[in-house]
Amino acid sequence: MNVSTHLVDVEGARLHVEESGSGDTIAMLHGFLVDSGQWDAEFAALSRDHRVLRHDARGFGRSTIEPGVAYAHHEDFAAVLDACGVQRTALLACSGGAAIALDFALAHPERVSAMVFVGAGYWGQFANGTPAARAFMQALGSYDVPGLIDSSLRAFTDGPRRRPEDVDAMVRRRTREMTAHNFRREPNYWRHAAHDQHEPQPSALERLHEIAAPTLLIVGSEDQPEAIALSERMAAGITGARLLLVQGAGHHANMEAPDVVLAEVRRWLARHAERKVTAAGASSAA
Repeated sequence: MNVSTHLVDVEGARLHVEESGSGDTIAMLHGFLVDSGQWDAEFAALSRDHRVLRHDARGFGRSTIEPGVAYAHHEDFAAVLDACGVQRTALLACSGGAAIALDFALAHPERVSAMVFVGAGYWGQFANGTPAARAFMQALGSYDVPGLIDSSLRAFTDGPRRRPEDVDAMVRRRTREMTAHNFRREPNYWRHAAHDQHEPQPSALERLHEIAAPTLLIVGSEDQPEAIALSERMAAGITGARLLLVQGAGHHANMEAPDVVLAEVRRWLARHAERKVTAAGASSAA
């Protein structure tokens, strides 16, 4: 696989970007416990017949963050697309990445062809109904790094009903690597988001009916109850959206069930690409 890597400068940050392949574009937005490495399998597989694009969001992975500079993640994402010459794209997004996707789709509906969310999240929507989720929020309040790493794995990778040994060891180890890097680096998103991040108002959750892009919501059966409920809320609020529950997977369902998720992504994008072609053909015939 031929991967092109470059940096995109935005005010207060330098964003690490990777792209590969050719054809219709799929941009990937990672969850906020991990980084763009979450999409390793999809990036490689989808590059065979699409142009794929992924970046580390500000303050994650290999992207920098400058404290004290106001920003919005969806504006950063627009800058990445502009720098890469992408006018229109499908979006594959997880957790906090789905929040970016929603904000971007509302700000730039003409630039989004379809969306697939995995364990969708949105700003200010936190899980707190289980002991591990409450431990994560407590560790975040005091910025206890070991506590953040441990509780995030127990809450979101293991989930409310599984033990660590019930989860694929390689998936848990890879998730831990990305999570630990995010929480240990300085500066990072989690230390500065509350002060510097601009969140659109009214929120996307109040404007779901305005989303025009065909949207598939995938959520793991072992995710936190609040995460499942949020996907259900989005599926009910976005016209024509579909909800899929992946049995036996936690918050990062694509990492635990890559074949299932990849097949659903391909099916959803192909379905709506066909509709686009059909609509264009009907318009031409008319």
